[in-house]
Amino acid sequence: VSTEPAAPPAQTVTITPEAGSDMPQGDETVVLRRPATEPEQPDVVVELPAIEAFAADFENPNAKPLMSILLLDDGTLDGAELAIGALGFPVSIVLDVDLPQAAEKLAAYREIGVEVGLRAALPELATPTDVQTVFEASFGRFKETTFLIDDGDGGLQNDRETTAFAMETLAKEGRGFVTISRGLNTALRLAEQNEVPSAVIHRELDESSQDARVIRRFLDQAAFRAGQKGGVVLLGRVQPETLSALTLWAGTDRAGQIVLAPASAALLAPQ
Repeated sequence: VSTEPAAPPAQTVTITPEAGSDMPQGDETVVLRRPATEPEQPDVVVELPAIEAFAADFENPNAKPLMSILLLDDGTLDGAELAIGALGFPVSIVLDVDLPQAAEKLAAYREIGVEVGLRAALPELATPTDVQTVFEASFGRFKETTFLIDDGDGGLQNDRETTAFAMETLAKEGRGFVTISRGLNTALRLAEQNEVPSAVIHRELDESSQDARVIRRFLDQAAFRAGQKGGVVLLGRVQPETLSALTLWAGTDRAGQIVLAPASAALLAPQ
C-alpha cells in the first residue's frame, strides 16, 4: 500500500483567446496539475539536560525565596522512601554510588517524584582519568540524577586539573553541582566558567547529631538568609530527628516566608 500523499485533483481552466491573438486555437481548455502537498515532517526530539529532564515538579507563583534541602540517604533508616514521600513538601535526596541498594532507592524515589543527586566518590588523589571512569560508570548506572554533590570528602577539589575536567564533564552531562565552601572555592568558579548550574551549601543541619530543636533554629536562620540572598541550599541526613524537625518547622510562620524547593530549582534560579 502506497504511503505517498494523494495528488490533488486536476483543475480545468477555460481560456478564451482574443481576436488576433497568437495563442493556439481549437481546444480552449488548459489542464493545470499542482504538485502534491509536502508530507508532514516528524517532530524534532530535543534532548533536555539531565537537570531539567529528571527534575522534580515545582512551581513558585509568588516568587518567594527558595530553600533547597538535600538529604543524604545512607540506607540506615528503614522505609526512608515512604518517610520522604510523606513529608508533604519537596526535598532532594543524595545517594552514594557505593551504597548496595542505591539503584533500588533511586527507582523508588523517582517513582514518587523525588529528585535525586549523587555524592562524588573519587580517590583522594584523583586524576582526570579517574573522573572520566567514575563519572561514566556512575551516571551510566544512575542516569535519572540531576546533580553531583561534593561534601569535601570526595577527592574532587584536590587538584585543579582534575576539578576542571570534572566541571567540563558535568557541563556535557547537563547536571548541576553542589559543594561546600572550601578555601577559594575553585570548584565553584570552574563550574561557573563551564556554565554548570551550581550552588554552595549554606549549612549542614545535623553533622554533629543535633536534636530537632537545634535543627529548627538552623532552619529559621537559613530562611532569614534566603530572604536576603534569594535562596539557600542546606544539607542534612535521612534520619528520624532531622525529618521530625523538618516536618514541625514546615508549618511555622518562618517557613511561610520562603518556598521549599528541589535542588534543580535552586541551581537553575537566576543568580
